[in-house]
Amino acid sequence: MTGLVALSSGSAAETATLEHPRFRHLLDAVVYTGPGADTAALDGAAAVWVPEGTPRRRLRALAPALDAVLARGGTVLLFGDQQAGWPAGVEWTYRPAGGAGETVVPPGSAWAGTEVGAAAGRLHHHGVLTPPDGAEVLLAAPDDAPVVHLDRVSTPGALLVSTVDPLAHFGHTGSAEAGDYLDVLLPWVTEHLLTSGARR
Repeated sequence: MTGLVALSSGSAAETATLEHPRFRHLLDAVVYTGPGADTAALDGAAAVWVPEGTPRRRLRALAPALDAVLARGGTVLLFGDQQAGWPAGVEWTYRPAGGAGETVVPPGSAWAGTEVGAAAGRLHHHGVLTPPDGAEVLLAAPDDAPVVHLDRVSTPGALLVSTVDPLAHFGHTGSAEAGDYLDVLLPWVTEHLLTSGARR
């Protein structure tokens, strides 16, 4: 299996982020999602990064390939608004962008006391999630509504769902906070999440 593969619709923000030297070396491949997309790189990927802003039709078209990643115990990272109907079990409620620095890392979560949790807490979010029973909340709004959760119960794999959108902010504005978050998130995915196995 390869490691982390990122999807790209070819937007300026995605290209600026995914091809940036800070992050490109952490990716095994970048797969274009447009017409005629070759998803063969997903067949052996240990993890697939679905960036915020992925066009909904393209995400729906990729759903079988992403389902296959999860079915064989792989990991999918899903960012941004979750309104494309995939996966069916993701429940997302829009909120006006939450203020940076107002989210909290729940005690005992995998991000508690980590650089990832600290960096995530400096970003704003665009909504809250209703995780399935048994999913782990990694980041929450001030009212404890989940903003990032890790679902290792709904499929044989692991699905990290986030309404925090670091790629867009780094790609559009070069946000230092978003860059710092990706700097620690991507190694955490490959060094901890993937090596821990889909199920505990």
